[in-house]
Amino acid sequence: MSRTKGVIRRMADEAGVDPKTVRRALEALELTEQQAEADFANTVTAVTDWADSDRVVGHATTGRGEGGYVSELAQARAESERHRAEKMRLQNERLRGALIDRAAATETVTRLLGDFRTALLAMNGKLAPRLIGLSDVRAVARIIDTEVRDTLTAFADEGFTAALDSEALS
Repeated sequence: MSRTKGVIRRMADEAGVDPKTVRRALEALELTEQQAEADFANTVTAVTDWADSDRVVGHATTGRGEGGYVSELAQARAESERHRAEKMRLQNERLRGALIDRAAATETVTRLLGDFRTALLAMNGKLAPRLIGLSDVRAVARIIDTEVRDTLTAFADEGFTAALDSEALS
């Protein structure tokens, strides 16, 4: 068995406001619940007129309770505020160093890959004089392995990564 709604709840539903608003309106209009129930339609109209429409719209826009009609202007203002808050959040993260500029990161990675490609292509010029006349496969493999490791170590060096970080984050 469901309990019937009280007069305050029914008025709130009818007027499209929160029950607290109905209670405040009845108090301001100096009406009791019994008087309000006796002249329900006129009391709902009085409550609707009494309710501060700007406050009702403001609460509806921010998602706090009272419903009501939300104008396109109020919706646009609310959306503008959300965008402004998101922009500030991104600016704060960028200042903290949590975000970096996409163009700077892309440029840095492109330069890094270009430098790495150049270093790999330069290995044959470095290795050729050292490998001339060698017939021992192990000796050749060891020289190539050492050169590859030296090249990779140069790109993993802390000084190189620190320079890379400062370049990308500046």
